[in-house]
Amino acid sequence: MEQDSTYQQIEELLPRYCEGLTNVEETKRVEEWLNESNVHQKIVNQILSINLASDTLLALKQVDTEEAFAKVKHHIQKNKRIGWWKWTQRIAALLSIPLLIGIIYQSFDKIIPESGQMIEIKTNPGMITSVTLPDSTLVCLNSESTLRYPTKFTGAARKVELIGEAFFKVAKNKDKQFIISTPNRSQIKVYGTSFNVEAYEKDHYITTTLVEGSLGFIYHDKSNIPKQIKIRPKQKLILNTEKAELKLYSTNCITETAWKDGMLIFHNTPILEAFYLISKRFNVEFVFKNEKHFQNYSFTGSFTNQRFERIMEYFKISSGIKWKYIESPNIKDEKQKIEVY
Repeated sequence: MEQDSTYQQIEELLPRYCEGLTNVEETKRVEEWLNESNVHQKIVNQILSINLASDTLLALKQVDTEEAFAKVKHHIQKNKRIGWWKWTQRIAALLSIPLLIGIIYQSFDKIIPESGQMIEIKTNPGMITSVTLPDSTLVCLNSESTLRYPTKFTGAARKVELIGEAFFKVAKNKDKQFIISTPNRSQIKVYGTSFNVEAYEKDHYITTTLVEGSLGFIYHDKSNIPKQIKIRPKQKLILNTEKAELKLYSTNCITETAWKDGMLIFHNTPILEAFYLISKRFNVEFVFKNEKHFQNYSFTGSFTNQRFERIMEYFKISSGIKWKYIESPNIKDEKQKIEVY
């Protein structure tokens, strides 16, 4: 009974202790309990991870941290009967935060099994996030994108999966190739380089822009035969996945990669392409009254912190376009529609 009473006291103190809100006597009591067992320390580390994950996604949605803490408390008394990794999985499932698993990996990589569990990170519309992979590769993930990668890279290659858009700065490793799988059975193979990939499932094309280094792009031609093409720095590759047609362009890479720094930079950019980049940035959908009318228009300019309406006014002044919001009868529409005419 005395042990149960101690647990109950600790359960009440832990959330406040992790937030630095306990007094001197309460802090001493918790720290004495921590010194009794490594399992106790792991429980506190888990609560700190929940705090960190909750703060990370505060801008995306409200997370019921009180319920999460309640679940943690419930499991404290059962920690001897439940394996640590299984307990961590339950907490991750409770919070429904894929990023939490990544945070736990970075903080407690010794706890995760050697087999290498897959981590999935998703970005909400209009949001950007960054992640460091187990090999120190840096990835910046654009709006409405998904990245899947293992907790540890094993085997002869470092393999990840991408749906959406991301900028990669791959850590160099001449003995272990880095391979990105994208929709439509396409792959990008690199050893150490920086580049941008855009591969949304809803689109009918995949683009790769190489900033520095070298990479190979693998795709299937019209006869369904796999082929590989090498891309040089300052080149942009566009694959039409419906027609299996591939084109290479020269580029300064600025327009294609500015998004990762929260910027929109256009240099004689076709206006339809410019509006596409704006739609990703602000999570809107453009509807053109006469799309062909705008095919010969281009735009040059840069934006950093300007509001959507302000940016559209620049286009109105420079290009003579008009635009207006379209009221949708469906309140469940996730994107605001904008008519351009």
